[in-house]
Amino acid sequence: MKRMKLKSLLLVGLMLALGAPALAQDDGDKAKTAKAQKAKEQKLPSVEEVTDKLDDLYRADSSHGTIEMTVVTDRGKRTLQIEQWTRGDDQALMVIRKPTREAGTATLRNDDGLWNYAPRADRLIRIPSGLLSDSWMGSHFTNDDLMRETSFEEDYETKLSWATVDGTRYLKETLTPKKGAPVVWEKIEYLMTADEWLPVEASYFDDGKVVRVMKFSNIKELGGRRIPTVMELLPQTGEDKGEKTRVEYKEMEFGADVDKGMFTKRGLRRVARRR
Repeated sequence: MKRMKLKSLLLVGLMLALGAPALAQDDGDKAKTAKAQKAKEQKLPSVEEVTDKLDDLYRADSSHGTIEMTVVTDRGKRTLQIEQWTRGDDQALMVIRKPTREAGTATLRNDDGLWNYAPRADRLIRIPSGLLSDSWMGSHFTNDDLMRETSFEEDYETKLSWATVDGTRYLKETLTPKKGAPVVWEKIEYLMTADEWLPVEASYFDDGKVVRVMKFSNIKELGGRRIPTVMELLPQTGEDKGEKTRVEYKEMEFGADVDKGMFTKRGLRRVARRR
C-alpha cells in the first residue's frame, strides 16, 4: 500500500497499513485453500496417455543427434562428445568424436547384440551377457542400459497419483514389473510436470531402497519436440555414491534419413573412421 502524503489521513493510513498484513494473510489463505481444492478435484490423466508419452518421448522411427556426456568420479571429470544414430527399436550406433585420443571409439546395438569398437586396434568386440552389468564408456550407465529396450506399457503395471514436493505439484507414476517382464528394477517412481507430463526425476529401487536417481532438466524444444535435454544419473549406493554422469542433448533430428547399412560391422567402421 502506498504511504498517504496528507497529514489528515495519516491515522487512517496507519490503521490500514497495520491491518493490511492480516487482510493479505486472509486472502492468501483463501487462495491457498482454493488452489488446494482445485488440485484435489483435478482428474488424473489415463495411464495409457502417460505411458505413451514417456515411451515416445525420445523415440522415433529414426534419429540422428549429438550429445555431450560428462562423467564425474572421485578420480576426476571426463567429457565426451558423441554422435548417435537410431533406426527402429533395435538399432543404435554411438561414436565418440571428442576428445581426439578417444575419437572413433564406438558402440553398436543391432539384432546380433551389443558391440564395442576400438579404432586403434581396429577391433570389434561383442559384449557377452556376463558383461552387460559393466560400465559403458566409463560412465555410470551400464551396457545393459543400452541393450535393454523396455516398454513402460508392456513391461510395467502403472499407478498414477498427485504428489507435492517442496511446494511444487507433480504427477507421480509408480511402475512395478509385470510377471515375467525382462526388467532389472524392483520398482521405478517418476515425478513429472503436472501439465505436460515431462519427467523431472526417476528413482530406481532394488531390495526396497533407491539405488539410483535420474534427474531431468533444461526442458526446451529440440528436433521439433519439447523434451528435457539434460539428464543426470546419480548412484545412491556403493562406491559410486556421490558421483554422477551428465548427458546433454546438443542437437537432435527425429525422423532423420538414416542409412540402415551403418548398423553393420562394416558400416560401423566406416562411420567411426569419419572425421
